[in-house]
Amino acid sequence: MNSKIVKYSINNKEYDVHIVKKNMRSITYRLKKDGIYISAPYFVSEKRILKGLETFGPKLVQKFSHTFANYSFEEDFVFLLGKKVSLKELGIKNEDELNKYLKRRALEVITNLVRKYEEIMKIKEPYKVSVRNTSSRFGSNSYLTHRLSFQIGLIHYSEDIISTVVVHELAHDKHRNHQKDFYDCVYLYCPNYDELQKKLKRGIRE
Repeated sequence: MNSKIVKYSINNKEYDVHIVKKNMRSITYRLKKDGIYISAPYFVSEKRILKGLETFGPKLVQKFSHTFANYSFEEDFVFLLGKKVSLKELGIKNEDELNKYLKRRALEVITNLVRKYEEIMKIKEPYKVSVRNTSSRFGSNSYLTHRLSFQIGLIHYSEDIISTVVVHELAHDKHRNHQKDFYDCVYLYCPNYDELQKKLKRGIRE
């Protein structure tokens, strides 16, 4: 594995771009608070990696710029379930403690919502539930492992908004593709799905 850091400008703002080459098949682009992280196979040139950043960089910044407003150690707050909560009250002193807390809380809240909607939607076999720090999508349903996986960042939003992602993924238990029958199922159990999804995608927490 080898790595380097280069400077790259997106929308007139300069970012540190951390390029890591390792034994993998495809290129991944992630945005973090301290820069953009790119993992790529050994054989891919830096020119090709940065060419891909021309396409993915602006989309990444636009989609997830609101993420960094979910907490502040300087102002002593974190958003939990749509509400501003004091980090001091939670006893959280640094980012590592915060990340561990958010993962634990997200797993607890989302698992409870999954169990609630499994009963409502009459899902026969309970799903395994996991949360992960990903910027690619809010949730996924694995048919092979019968596991639902959710983005940790959902914990910043109200339960109603989180529920739209839970219902969406559970609807795949009955309908694999995003066709009319799938959305009929989603709207049946979440009538205001479109409204709440717009809030989620725009970073509106409640």
